[in-house]
Amino acid sequence: MNGHRDHDQRPHDDDETRAQAEGIAARLIAGPGRILDLGCGTGRVAGALAAAGHDVTGVDREAGHRSGFLEAIAGRGRFEHLDFTEASDLLRLPPGPFDAILLLGNTLTTVRSPDVLRCLLKAVSTRLDPEGVFAYDDFPFTGWNELTTGNWGDGVSEDGGMQMLWLPGEPEFVVRTGSEVDERSREPRPEERVLRLWSMSELNDAATAAGLTVGGHDPHASLVLHLHQDEGAGIGRVSGPGS
Repeated sequence: MNGHRDHDQRPHDDDETRAQAEGIAARLIAGPGRILDLGCGTGRVAGALAAAGHDVTGVDREAGHRSGFLEAIAGRGRFEHLDFTEASDLLRLPPGPFDAILLLGNTLTTVRSPDVLRCLLKAVSTRLDPEGVFAYDDFPFTGWNELTTGNWGDGVSEDGGMQMLWLPGEPEFVVRTGSEVDERSREPRPEERVLRLWSMSELNDAATAAGLTVGGHDPHASLVLHLHQDEGAGIGRVSGPGS
């Protein structure tokens, strides 16, 4: 989002990917860690973490990402196919404990229901090591900033190559690119995935209810971090830019 090249709204360019991988690695306990990468895709961040010696379990709703992810981690982990945005699939998440749980690539915007959000963060909390860290993209900062500074106010980018269609009454939207852009079409199409722009207060409330607390915002790596509430001593361990 804001800070990406040309406000492309896509996760993420090479520099930001590198910064996220380094930001996560810097916050892991000493030695190789166990990482759960939710919405792993083809291993955008997981590949760098695996190359640094960490064991990465990737989870994604797209079974087609399996081969790319496994290639990216080069044998240092595994891939599981399930849709954790469905409450029923949360029971199937790997049990952990994990030293880090990631929800990157703006994947959290695919969760639309507050109930599912609370269930998801509870599932994260129960699988996180007491000294572990939960990290997701800082889209609540960058996304709302895009809107308040005037970007996407009319729904279409200046070059006409991207459209954001906002749903009435909710902070939910559909992104269209290229030939999909159609200013005359103001309703989501059946095949389009609706995303949600959560606020930090909503996310913090759900995190608190799940037994997590804010660990910091690292704008240099586009990360928001959470820790266990009862690990106050661990907050000092989560150090780095913006934390």
